[in-house]
Amino acid sequence: MRMEPSQKFHSEELIVEIQKLSLADKHRKSVDILIDKSHKNYIDLNSVIDWSSGVNRTMLPKRVDSAWTYGTPYWDKLTEEQRKELVWQENARDASMFIWLEETLPTLFGLYINKNREQLTDQIYEYMMIFSKEEIIHTLMFRRYMKVADLQLFPPPNGLYDLFVNQLPNMHPIAGVLCTYLVENVAEMGALHATDFDSVEPNTRQLYRAHHFEEARHLAFGRWLTESYVAEAPPEVVAKLGGLARSFMSRLIPQYTYNEEISSRLSFDLGINTSEAVDAVRRSPNNQRINAERFDEMLNWMKELGLAPRDYQWF
Repeated sequence: MRMEPSQKFHSEELIVEIQKLSLADKHRKSVDILIDKSHKNYIDLNSVIDWSSGVNRTMLPKRVDSAWTYGTPYWDKLTEEQRKELVWQENARDASMFIWLEETLPTLFGLYINKNREQLTDQIYEYMMIFSKEEIIHTLMFRRYMKVADLQLFPPPNGLYDLFVNQLPNMHPIAGVLCTYLVENVAEMGALHATDFDSVEPNTRQLYRAHHFEEARHLAFGRWLTESYVAEAPPEVVAKLGGLARSFMSRLIPQYTYNEEISSRLSFDLGINTSEAVDAVRRSPNNQRINAERFDEMLNWMKELGLAPRDYQWF
């Protein structure tokens, strides 16, 4: 499922005439509430976690059954120390994904604002500005966490980073809103599913929990704006938007389920050395189970909105 940066998502035909973006009547009051909460309750970088206590690498950063190879022979053959090393590197990849993608979003949303200000309602404009401010703080927070935890940054997500940097800026803003909603939903559902447990290293758990309080607002905004747009868009535009969403998600979910770059970060050979082995791990019974727990609601939402046919699966 590797995608080279030069390859394009099914997206170029989505450059359509910009029409005024607006929220459905039923969502406008809710977004006013999001805006009010954002101005009153926000992350303070210096106090979001107890930075002075550091990160305890003798504990696990997530629940064991969320490990990418859990329930496979590759996991079974590892020692306890190897398992711990593996899941900390998986955590480093997840934190890196937050950093790379959240760094792109203020630029992307700022570009939409500058190019299409007259097509945005004042309410949407204000929340996009708030959204961008909060993503900058999130990026600084995760970078500080990586430094305190002595974790090395993974490279940008293959193909997906190029989409946000080079392709979405040339599309209708709803394309960026939708792709942002989808990737943040994957990251948030994955993080909460893995880390919101007493057994998880305390500062790691607190980091992801604090992050989610703001990201939950972002997710609500992206979902409501997408639903409002799709309800009024012509069928052919919805079909093109759905093609982009499916192309995007069919690359994102496999990469999130198991990223083969992990092998280069370990002090031992994990043994997953072929594309067939990678695919088998991604389709393991445990990964199918946790992907259903994490992402089925989002999959059903795409289908109900007409962005995917009833028989569509991530991969």
